[in-house]
Amino acid sequence: IVDDDINARDWKEVMWAISTRMDPARDITAIENTPIDYLDFASPESGLGSKVGMDATNKWPPETKREWGVQIAMDPKMVEQVTDRWATLGLPGSGKSIWRKD
Repeated sequence: IVDDDINARDWKEVMWAISTRMDPARDITAIENTPIDYLDFASPESGLGSKVGMDATNKWPPETKREWGVQIAMDPKMVEQVTDRWATLGLPGSGKSIWRKD
């Protein structure tokens, strides 16, 4: 589960949410003996298996005692300036930013 500020169809955004908003001890739930596809041969019993749910949402009291952070976004103008100057800075790579959605 992710908040509405995360595109659930974008693997990078989902992984970011999992790595920054999830505490494995608190936010992972495993359920045994639930109905699954009968073609899933990994389960020990046909038609039954386990499922995992992960909560990668922002936390609210009483889930946390601290103020929850917000996603930091770089200024698009600054991203463009750095990308344009990349080759002149002597840095490896093409300068294609990893922090900008293209």
